[in-house]
Amino acid sequence: MDLKDKIVLITGSTDGLGKRLAFALSQNGAKVIIHGRDKKKVDEVVKEVRAIKGVVCDFNDIKTISDSFSTIDKLDILVNNAGAWLEGNTIEAPVEKIIELANTNLASHLLVTRTLLPILQKAEFGQILNTISVAGIEIPAGYFHTIYSATKFGMQGFSEAMAKEFDNKNLRVMGFYPGGMETKLFRKAGNDYKEHEPWMFDTKESVEAIIFMLTRNPKVNIKRLDLINHLQE
Repeated sequence: MDLKDKIVLITGSTDGLGKRLAFALSQNGAKVIIHGRDKKKVDEVVKEVRAIKGVVCDFNDIKTISDSFSTIDKLDILVNNAGAWLEGNTIEAPVEKIIELANTNLASHLLVTRTLLPILQKAEFGQILNTISVAGIEIPAGYFHTIYSATKFGMQGFSEAMAKEFDNKNLRVMGFYPGGMETKLFRKAGNDYKEHEPWMFDTKESVEAIIFMLTRNPKVNIKRLDLINHLQE
């Protein structure tokens, strides 16, 4: 499937995987929409990527999501990519941080998708790709970042339920589950980053996997793709 002239929104695309994906999609002929919470960064990346527009919205303030994204009147592909990290177990996590994480990693994606569904359904062939995490599939032994995993399991449920809801309705919904990547998000993980740095991979691998998913024949649906360094298993 050709991405040329396809309009693609990538949430959380001013840094990390989202930004690199924006560059790659633009190079493949797609018309990219950048999203971030910092207007200066959004404007900078729009120019760098040669995107068609930018959307500024802080996912911690979920009440603004509907209005912020209602400016988009045409869309072929939505990549729910924005994410945040919270280290520590249930008791250690501050209440306000739990709410922020739930908003950024889960509630925001539900609301962005809900806002843009009518637009996506008007596309010749619409696609939703949810960037989730292997932490939303299985909890490894000794892993105690409970709240983070809870948000990712929530996204797994959302992605799979959406795939069933829109099966055979000209809208492809897919879940992408990467392991640890060399991004600012993971570098903020403190001791976890230092411990697991050897098996983290470059975002280039994830970008290639996502483009592979988005370019399959419309008859094909890769509902889930796990990308894990074999040393991580």
